[in-house]
Amino acid sequence: MARGFTEREKDIIRNHLINTGRELFGTYGLKRTSIEDLTKAVGIAQGSFYTFFKSKEELYLEVIDREGEAIKKKFLEEDDGIKRLTRASFKTFFKKVLRIVNTNPIIKQMFLEDEVDLLIRKIPPEKMKEYNKRFLRDFLPLIKKWQHEGAIIIDYRPEVIVAVLQTMYHPILHKKDFDDAVFEEMIELLVDIVVKGLVIEEGDKVIED
Repeated sequence: MARGFTEREKDIIRNHLINTGRELFGTYGLKRTSIEDLTKAVGIAQGSFYTFFKSKEELYLEVIDREGEAIKKKFLEEDDGIKRLTRASFKTFFKKVLRIVNTNPIIKQMFLEDEVDLLIRKIPPEKMKEYNKRFLRDFLPLIKKWQHEGAIIIDYRPEVIVAVLQTMYHPILHKKDFDDAVFEEMIELLVDIVVKGLVIEEGDKVIED
């Protein structure tokens, strides 16, 4: 029965499910990982799973959330390349993120194995909207800071610029539709266009008295 756990046991089992989910989802993906696989690995009854998550998609979203938060923290707190903004550092930043997508097993599964479409169908829209709001909250202060410093154009609201940065990752969802060489050049061109359109170099600035 899915009852009888103490609060401490619930915390331990929930974290165990998240860690197991990270391993199994990263290896097999969302579609090929069953609730039975997860509960068997954790050592609980299959019905007990629903004490902790409403569905395996909800668990998957929690795994993705933790993975994304760790990556965001790394970039926002440790990466010197985005603290002093130039076109070169901005471009390096996005290439670094794209590299993570291609190497991190969880993120790669989500973007490259059609997991996003499944998530969108299974996860309530309000949860997906919350992730967009969180991305906005995390990056909005950085965009405002860069605009204040004159490193990014002020022609558009910071919220609009954050939205543009989010859309830069959408082409990854369609990577399998292109030849590898074409895809890589397309991403390079896309990043160049956005960087040149947003980031102000010294030679571009108008010096005021």
